[in-house]
This record gives sequence, structure tokens and C-alpha cells, in this order.
Amino acid sequence: MAREDVEVVREMYEAFNRGDAESALKLLHPEPELHQDPEVVDAEAYIGLEAFLRGMSLFTEEWDDPRLEPREVDQLGDQVVMRVEVSGRGKRSGVEMTTEFFHAWTFRDGKPCRCFVRSTRAGAVEAAGLE
Repeated sequence: MAREDVEVVREMYEAFNRGDAESALKLLHPEPELHQDPEVVDAEAYIGLEAFLRGMSLFTEEWDDPRLEPREVDQLGDQVVMRVEVSGRGKRSGVEMTTEFFHAWTFRDGKPCRCFVRSTRAGAVEAAGLE
């Protein structure tokens, strides 16, 4: 994988964090997939752009200032695996939340396409077929 792939994923998260969904979507494959952690309540796979956006909105609509901060970004073959610090403030409760998940991205046509979200690095790597 080209080093540029890691930078594209970082840039996509940076655009999301500054509220620039348009720039983030330009970096994403036009037919993306979001595969949520099966351990999370109501987890499912979101296939296609409309579904992907719906999956993201389920996360963002509950939080003020939601952030996805990439940490420990690695290349594994032609894929990107990262620890992501997830934070925000509950819209109704006002409670600050910080946790972490691992995202494994696969690429199609040179763009991030499939994101597997898991609670462990090993789980993300396995879900993306990187064993």
C-alpha cells in the first residue's frame, strides 16, 4: 500500500472532525461500507453511500462535538488499521464521553471503501480478513 493511503484516511477523519462532511466524502469510495462492532447494541452493516451516511448519523445525532481521532495508524498489506479515540458530549445528558475502537479500512479503486469497527485491534484485523 502506498503511504498516501494512510494519509487519505487521516485526511478523511480530519475533515469529519472539523465538520467538513463534503471533503470527507470526496475522499471516500462512492460505494462505501460501514461494518459496526457486533458487540454494540443495534450494530449492523451499512452498505452503500446512503446507508453509510445513515450509520454515521446514528452516531453523530446523539452527540455534540463528536470526534474520531486516529491513533496508532498502521499499514497491513493494502489496508489501514488504526486505534481511534471516540469522544463527544451527550446532547441530552451533557455527559462527556471518551472511548476507543479500532477501525480497519480496505480500499477499492484507490479509495477507502470498507470500514470494520471493533473493540480490539485483533477483532478489526480479523473482520477485515487480514489474519
